[in-house]
Amino acid sequence: MSGADTQPPEKPVVGAASDAIREPTEVAGADVSVDGVEPVAPAPLAEAPLAPQDSAEPTINTAAPAQPALSTTSVPDQATAPTVPDASPEVAASTDAQPSKDEVAATTAPERDVVPTPDTEAAEAPEAEEEEAPRIAALPQIGSEASAPRVGTPVIPLTERDKSETAAEVPEARPIDLFAAEFDNPEDKPLLSIVLIDDADGLGGEALRDFPYPLSYALDPTDPDAAEKMQRYRSAGAEVLIIADLAATSTAQDAEVSMSVWLDQLPETVGILEGTESGIQGNRALSDQVTAIAAGTGRGLLTQDNGLNTVYKLAARDGVPAAVVFRDFDGAGQSPTVMRRFLDQAAFRAGQEGAVVMLGRVRPDTISALLLWGLQDRVSRVALAPISAVMTRGAQ
Repeated sequence: MSGADTQPPEKPVVGAASDAIREPTEVAGADVSVDGVEPVAPAPLAEAPLAPQDSAEPTINTAAPAQPALSTTSVPDQATAPTVPDASPEVAASTDAQPSKDEVAATTAPERDVVPTPDTEAAEAPEAEEEEAPRIAALPQIGSEASAPRVGTPVIPLTERDKSETAAEVPEARPIDLFAAEFDNPEDKPLLSIVLIDDADGLGGEALRDFPYPLSYALDPTDPDAAEKMQRYRSAGAEVLIIADLAATSTAQDAEVSMSVWLDQLPETVGILEGTESGIQGNRALSDQVTAIAAGTGRGLLTQDNGLNTVYKLAARDGVPAAVVFRDFDGAGQSPTVMRRFLDQAAFRAGQEGAVVMLGRVRPDTISALLLWGLQDRVSRVALAPISAVMTRGAQ
């Protein structure tokens, strides 16, 4: 044991280590505050700092004491450092690699927050529409286009207007007004109209020339003497009707053709009388067509009493002058005494309803009954009127 080393080892120097602890070595990129400066958060969107290295631990050096070189260089504060336009290539590369503030806002903000620029508006708009000029509402015009004054058009006085223009504004007179007999009812009495059929079998028409009160006559268009009879009655101031007897199987086209021929043959007629044989109420299409013809030609329509009188009601609703026959007082061969009784009943009904139409024929017995009945007092209670007065009253 004499050769053993009994000397204690050399004591370590502690001063150098303490100095190293007092001033630790700073690592580049570490987020360490120096000289009491509070740490500052890095600038937004700046390059992420590198992971800090482990802090240097104090070591005991058994070698010869040596003073370590301490670096007093501090990392520049990126948060407060001004932006340098001409950065080094490494700094520029790292800056380009990070997304810009506008790009981050564009990816995170919703579409409605994006403010369109003039360039984007021009790119998104397919075509630039011309800006429309403000419009002014047109003023309403009253009356026809030819007669109503317009904005900017001088108004022509009525005394200076063209005669042809004034004539065009006046509607053409209807046959029911143009060929109507003169009638006046100053006392506003109930109306009683007597219509006599003068067909090919009619006799005694010569006695009616000087009749004391007005009568109306209905002519059969198939009678060869119908046109001559029309001229005779018209020259005497009486009104004339045309008789329409159409088969129940007739179509609307058949009525159109037949009525056009008959009206051309008897143009001075004030209305159409439904015949007592087949008439026009056989089917709806036929009656509607005849009603339309009466309205289109400006004539009235006199129908037979049939059920609810639908044809008459529809015609009156459409503004067509119309009336219904109250009674055929000689169609069954009645005697003159029975005829006068029927005429008395008609006068009484006229006082209730305001107007009544009686239908007879041009025959000697009928003419005799009319002459005798005209001498009775009951006639004074009504006004014997032409058929146009009754049909026009029904249309009102």
